[in-house]
Amino acid sequence: MALIAQILVSHTLAAARILEPDAGAEVTLDPTEILYIRTILPETILRGRPWIPHRRLATLRVGTRLAVRGTTPSRDSAGCHGKPWYAVYPFGYLCSEHARPASEGPPTATAMAVPAGRRLPHRYAFVRQQGTSIFTTRADARNNDPSDTLTKGMSLVIESTLAIDGIPYVHSAAGYVRKDDIRWGGQGSNWSGVAIHGRHLGPSFAWVSKANAPVFTAPSETSTRQAKLKRRTRVPLLDERQNGRTRWLRIGESRWMRSTALNEVHIVRPPHDVVDNSGEFLSPRQWIDVDLGEQTLVAYRGAQPRFATLISSGRSHPTPRGNYPVWAKVASMTMASQEYEDDAYMVQGVPWVLLFQGHNALHGAYWHDRFGARRSHGCVNLSPLDARWVFEWSGPSLPQGWTGYLPGSRDRSTLIHIRDSSREEGERFTQDRPTGPPDREQERIKREAAALRRAEDAAQEHNLGLAQDGFSWMSSAGTPEGSAPYIEAPPLPPLLGIENDPG
Repeated sequence: MALIAQILVSHTLAAARILEPDAGAEVTLDPTEILYIRTILPETILRGRPWIPHRRLATLRVGTRLAVRGTTPSRDSAGCHGKPWYAVYPFGYLCSEHARPASEGPPTATAMAVPAGRRLPHRYAFVRQQGTSIFTTRADARNNDPSDTLTKGMSLVIESTLAIDGIPYVHSAAGYVRKDDIRWGGQGSNWSGVAIHGRHLGPSFAWVSKANAPVFTAPSETSTRQAKLKRRTRVPLLDERQNGRTRWLRIGESRWMRSTALNEVHIVRPPHDVVDNSGEFLSPRQWIDVDLGEQTLVAYRGAQPRFATLISSGRSHPTPRGNYPVWAKVASMTMASQEYEDDAYMVQGVPWVLLFQGHNALHGAYWHDRFGARRSHGCVNLSPLDARWVFEWSGPSLPQGWTGYLPGSRDRSTLIHIRDSSREEGERFTQDRPTGPPDREQERIKREAAALRRAEDAAQEHNLGLAQDGFSWMSSAGTPEGSAPYIEAPPLPPLLGIENDPG
């Protein structure tokens, strides 16, 4: 076995046993002379067992190279047409029809490489105007035959620029857009958090949340203002006092600040889903504490804090409190409004995504720099640098070419613990929502309710138009003053039929 494969194996076998402890159960592997393979499909599914149906562990893009640890025959013809399956490192199986032998092993790079000197993995652009046309093919662009229109502010991952009949265009996964209709995005915020060493329960430090925040000589509004601090200046938390309705925090000798001017970081004990009833850790489990009240995040392994930073949680749609094991880890994805939402939005290439509850996720946000304040649609926004750190720290590390991973057990998944310290003591933590991916039945109910609501709104608008037209016509014919014409409302369309959600 080549050196790169030996390194890969040595670094991933332990993680594989933790992630998939029964990966070898019920399966006998045959030796093979094939050391490496590469995937040949646009999206290849890696499964937990060499048969279908069995849950998917990960998704891989075309050309992803893998180290092989053996083969096993198909148990039937349904999944791999009777062809053998490859068992690969660090875990999982894929049908041999979906791969070809490769001369080289997998690279050591992580799932989503970032070019040197950049913070983001893609080039981004934003739509300038409402109703911007997008074209599926170059021929459609030449014929001015758009496939759809885009909303102002939508973002696109730009794959290339080109000219069509002399007109500059950009090409994205969604199609072709005239270059004049977009503005280029930059590299996102350069904000990043800090590593933490040692353990100190309770208040630890804070970042200044407002520009030119005043520092007082005493915990009182009438004391002398001795300095002003820039936004995101980091200060220690040494003591606190309550003076009337104002909570004051001491950041140095005769240096006090209002708590409302700070994003505080508090080191907390592990939640119940990380330790058992005796206080013993279920495993050296990774978990992330998100404080909605302070807009801060602390990443832990067991009781040891590792990293802290600022976030932006939900504003118009509150981020749910609760304990949520990560249900999917995705290198990059498009986030868009659901069918039942009336305000359309689309954000392509959202990087470093940890989905933890329904459609909610921790992820990188390249479109704003408001970390430390509520800003999102319900997710937990992180700066690009912080999102990459959290994604790569949260196990397992995804090799190059792996686009997503789905933990099979909540006990092996990073736990997202979300609380709100700004609430009253008994309301700071509760389980607002169920764990896991979106519930298909609930999603169906929301879609049908939205369809009914929109049909009713359309009917009301239609009736209003008829009423106005009828009133004008009847008035000209001498309708008695004070009377209104009779308009029969058209029947509402029937409810949508119940169908299986294809997922």
